[in-house]
Amino acid sequence: MSQVATGHAWAAAPVRISYVGPALQMQVCALYRSHLSAILQSHHVCPESWWRAAGVPVASPLLDLCPVCHYNCHAGIDTLLKNGWPGSGPPDGGIAVLPPRVRDLAQQAFHLAQVNGLTPARTL
Repeated sequence: MSQVATGHAWAAAPVRISYVGPALQMQVCALYRSHLSAILQSHHVCPESWWRAAGVPVASPLLDLCPVCHYNCHAGIDTLLKNGWPGSGPPDGGIAVLPPRVRDLAQQAFHLAQVNGLTPARTL
């Protein structure tokens, strides 16, 4: 029998841990199938805080990410914001060191913000 425990623990986002009987089960990160993690976190592609600041309901897809990808996305978003991306700063927004799908997800956040009239702000 499978059991999923959801809680907040130390994380700002809810975390999910999966068990089959007493045994911990590794879970697959939505960005990279090779990322097996004991913990997954739901991540809004466009940060929830941007929607709340605009006073509108959150209309952003969720992805279940391992904590490394989750926080790398936040670091990417904040770095793009710091560098004035798009339009100024380095062409890659200064996030070339991040894995490609993490970079794509960080950039998608800004696209969704623009399409929905949201104002990007720091996430960490």
